[in-house]
Amino acid sequence: MRRLQLALVNSELSRYTDTVLAPFLDTYHKNIQTSYQQMTAKILRRIKEEINAAVQKKAKIYSELTDLANKLQVPAMCAEERRLVRNLASKHVAQMYKCTEEARASIAKMGKYAEEMIGITRNHMQLILDETSKSLLLKSQVRAMQKDEVNTSLRKLSREAVFLGYELDLSLTNARRHNEQSCEKLTACSSKVRKNTEEAVTDLRDKLYQCVYA
Repeated sequence: MRRLQLALVNSELSRYTDTVLAPFLDTYHKNIQTSYQQMTAKILRRIKEEINAAVQKKAKIYSELTDLANKLQVPAMCAEERRLVRNLASKHVAQMYKCTEEARASIAKMGKYAEEMIGITRNHMQLILDETSKSLLLKSQVRAMQKDEVNTSLRKLSREAVFLGYELDLSLTNARRHNEQSCEKLTACSSKVRKNTEEAVTDLRDKLYQCVYA
């Protein structure tokens, strides 16, 4: 009789898990995965924009300074300045790529973080289910189970699921904050590179003039 009763209890636990708890947590897990994809797409879009702009800037730098050198008829003794034109143009793209490295790393970091959080919540929920089942098993070996005891266990499972949902929400908030910080760092780094490049272009332009008129 007790075995039958325990089987019914376990059946009730399984039914509750499949119809209530699992869909509840799956919604959070899907939300995390969707948000991760959106955040990844945002960073990748920013990276692509910065790299494309850097490549265009490289072509512009090389074209403008080369045209200037040709127009000024920079003498052979200033070959070093001509070489710097190509180096400066290439350096701009290289530095911009370096700016994107941290942003790229943050994508991998967020992906790993999302997987870990999903895994942790699933494992934790399974642990609670196992503990609840064992607790009911021990009680059933001593006396007949009451309906209220099963309902109490189900409410406990619900509270745990809600708590895990709260933890997942908090984790998602932290991930979004990290994503925004990565984008802000990329913007700051890119702006600094552009500023330094403009200063270097101005300096090199002056050197080309000095080669001719000094």
